[in-house]
Amino acid sequence: MDFHLELGLRLQTELEYKDLYGGWAINEIDAQGQQIGHDQIPWEWTLCFTATSCVLGDGIEIKSQLQIEETTPALHEIVQRQVIRVRLRPGSPRDDEDYFRQTTFSMFGTDRAIKSFQLDIHPIANPAEQERCRAWGGVSYMAEIDFRNETTDDCIVFSMFVTPDTFARYAAKIAHGSVDEIILSVGSVAGFYSDWSPSISTRQVKVLTKGSEQNITLPAGLQFEPPRLGYVGTAELQINRRLEFAQRAPSPETQAPTSVDPRILQMLGSLRRAAWFVVCLLALIFIVTLLMH
Repeated sequence: MDFHLELGLRLQTELEYKDLYGGWAINEIDAQGQQIGHDQIPWEWTLCFTATSCVLGDGIEIKSQLQIEETTPALHEIVQRQVIRVRLRPGSPRDDEDYFRQTTFSMFGTDRAIKSFQLDIHPIANPAEQERCRAWGGVSYMAEIDFRNETTDDCIVFSMFVTPDTFARYAAKIAHGSVDEIILSVGSVAGFYSDWSPSISTRQVKVLTKGSEQNITLPAGLQFEPPRLGYVGTAELQINRRLEFAQRAPSPETQAPTSVDPRILQMLGSLRRAAWFVVCLLALIFIVTLLMH
């Protein structure tokens, strides 16, 4: 299995701003041991992801044991699985219009942007378990399968476990087409790193997975394991239905008067004066006719 990593990793404890960094940081280094980029420290603020597609999965798996004799009843293991699988992209809906709020994710050891993000929502099988969220990720690699070289891309998968009632409510919304927007917000994710910043947003996140392929060189005599993907401190899921209401057109009585050309107003005034002149003239002719008789 050939992992696609171009840079090594080193834990740095000799830092210029040790108080800001918490005493340590991770550096990416080239083949000559030179640092590439900035010090990376755990990122604890909230990051958002927006759904691009959704699948409501409902499957069953039947495993039968070999029947030794016809009189021996066949044994079956039946496993039913339900899952809501959501494809994600980094950012919230409003980030599409704000370039400075867009965040790029890449695995430690490479500058490739991660393209595959996923959320799997499962119903809790054991009522004693609590609702929770976990994170997993994998570095891109190439492996030989059936004499063919196949490449698996970098990926991050969030797994959310909810009560059966909550899962049923989500599934009903999706099945009935009552969902226009799904947004996942996570915070304090172990394994997410970025540059130090006084801001609560970042443009670049580096990811450290559970696998041994992202080995970190430690200072001599130091026993320490930096946080890797798994723990998710906070997780918020929004499944929204959005409706746009058309504005009612104003009635003729309430319509605002439109502007009129001044020349038309002047012409109407002239016509009004001419009409009064004609009326007065007819009245005078009528009076004169009566006097003559």
